[in-house]
Amino acid sequence: MRKQRGYVFHKGHSWFVRYFDNVVEKDGTIRRRQMCKRLPVDYGGQYRSERSVARFVEDILRPINSGKADPQGTMMVADYIETHYFPFVCERLRASTLSGYRYIFNEHLKPHLGDVSMRDFRTFHGEKLMQEVARRAELSTNTLKHLKHFLTGVFRQALRLGVIEGENVMREVSVPQGKETADTYAYDLRQVRQIVEALADNETAQAVVLVAAYSGLRKGEIRGLLWKDYSGHELSVERSVWKNTVNAPKTRSSKATVPVIKQLAEALDRHRERMGKLAQPDTFIFQAGNGQPLNLDNTARRVIRPALRKCVLCGKMKPEHGQDGHEFQPLPRWHGWHAFRRGLATTLNALGVDDKATQTILRHSDIKLTQNIYMKPQAEVKRGAMEVLETKLLESEKCNDSATPHRGVLN
Repeated sequence: MRKQRGYVFHKGHSWFVRYFDNVVEKDGTIRRRQMCKRLPVDYGGQYRSERSVARFVEDILRPINSGKADPQGTMMVADYIETHYFPFVCERLRASTLSGYRYIFNEHLKPHLGDVSMRDFRTFHGEKLMQEVARRAELSTNTLKHLKHFLTGVFRQALRLGVIEGENVMREVSVPQGKETADTYAYDLRQVRQIVEALADNETAQAVVLVAAYSGLRKGEIRGLLWKDYSGHELSVERSVWKNTVNAPKTRSSKATVPVIKQLAEALDRHRERMGKLAQPDTFIFQAGNGQPLNLDNTARRVIRPALRKCVLCGKMKPEHGQDGHEFQPLPRWHGWHAFRRGLATTLNALGVDDKATQTILRHSDIKLTQNIYMKPQAEVKRGAMEVLETKLLESEKCNDSATPHRGVLN
């Protein structure tokens, strides 16, 4: 292919270059078209001649003249993500992860990507994009980190496939300060008992709550449990269900067995007895009327949340609550299924269980995740720790009081 020099001209205060390139059309075909691109400098001052802007022209034409330019690089970033990136990672990511990627792309990134092509996207485009998203949407810092991580993955894949050249332009993009992330919640044992008692009219919901609270399984793992996974003293985590998709467990360490304590075993045995003939080895422990995994979000919305709107003492809803000798005392709020998993880690930590053992029960690959995210500081634990310090100081003071009095200067 003949080397292009481009037609360089200025119009008003701007420099432009006109050249030919192979472009991917909307229907996927590749056609050679004339392109016109604005140079990143204004006309005037030191940039008053074609020679003065030659290096900017060369930067644009280098991929084309080298013969290494992939036509996909001419695609707009948003178009590339939809038509190439998502299909590429579709079979490599968990269905829930892919759904999350599609959500953050459609809701937060696509409206701000504009008409910049993959080949022309630069670090300053990424910086401007992140700042604009942070300014227009009240997102947490963690969510903004997810946005950067997603775009970094897009350009990493494009580099690997030769769609673009150079370095990953998102690498040096900063993450703006977003709103502070709300603290996550962990149920304690008293709250677990209150929730279980409030569900006395729905034994299936009771059993699900007990599995979540006393085994620490994730929501998808609970949905994926089959009766053959329950031995009477262990639950074997073999699969996870997200919506209608059955996946392998989240990580390699997630595929493991979890001990079943007596209280949970009794609840599961009662649940199996209620199910009767439906409790077969290859059927789900918690199943809907059609035999598919029970939708735990529906269970929370239709059964658990209404049950938790009652008074702890009399079981009446607040609108129906009169002056029955006591004020309305609410049950614990619903904080989601994961609050039971965090609660188990926090309770085990408060009971003095070794952190490594807790990590094994929760099946985390990194103990820091167990310690920093799942073990919540409890007021009783903090008070106990300070009482230990107080006792130590008192002992030290007594030792000083009983010491031999000072009798002058020591040489």
